[in-house]
Amino acid sequence: MAQSGRCGRAELFFSRRGPRTILDRNYTTLPAQVIRPFYWEESDRAYLYLLTPTGGMLGGDRLDMHIVLAPDAHVCLSTASATKVHPCAAVPARQSLSIELGPGSSLEYLPEPTILFRAARWWQRTLVRRAADSRLLLLEGWSAGRVAQGEVFQFSSLETTVEVQTEARLSLFDRMRICPAIYPHQALGLWEGRPHLLTLYLLQATHPPDGWLRAVQEELSEGPALAGVSHLETPGVVARVLATEAETLTHVTQTLWRKIREGLWGETWHPWRKL
Repeated sequence: MAQSGRCGRAELFFSRRGPRTILDRNYTTLPAQVIRPFYWEESDRAYLYLLTPTGGMLGGDRLDMHIVLAPDAHVCLSTASATKVHPCAAVPARQSLSIELGPGSSLEYLPEPTILFRAARWWQRTLVRRAADSRLLLLEGWSAGRVAQGEVFQFSSLETTVEVQTEARLSLFDRMRICPAIYPHQALGLWEGRPHLLTLYLLQATHPPDGWLRAVQEELSEGPALAGVSHLETPGVVARVLATEAETLTHVTQTLWRKIREGLWGETWHPWRKL
């Protein structure tokens, strides 16, 4: 039987050349595109956008991404807009992300949230292989429907897995599977009726200081979101945030990102210039 849907691919290879990180090689097919990197004057980090110009993901669509950072490459990736998952009759839309981080490299992957339309089915897997002294800041954000239209928790299924291996040893495994029609997604400890969910993972060479973690926890506790930030057993932290408004997730993302860049890494932070 013929496969339905469109299969897109993005292969991105970054290396260090002189004072800057460059996109050394890349290959993309729809529904994936990449905008060439740009740079802040004082930074060696390459900033770039991943695009899905087709207007969203349909049932049977698949996007496979492979991102490789050579030693000492520094990259910050985002998407220009949210990923929209349209109704899927039976076959889910799928995304597979494979990341390889060389020694001394640093990747910030901060995509806009994925919006799960009514009857959407979405499957996503992220696998990271990293050197012990690399840095990874990874974000996953979800909106349980087009909230402004009253379309909340009407998607069919969401399944997402994040696996991180450090020097070939498992250091993080996180899996979530939600089927609103048959699963108590509004129960305590799950989405609790709030339609926006954010998970942020930070893995690096050393544990963040306890003082830094307490300061972040205190600041988030004063906001409108339900948020928790905890140490991982491997050096790093994980944060989960539930919110009633999408703008709240954006604010929390900016806050966490800035505190990591400035407070932990001692580097200049710039908010994204969205297209």
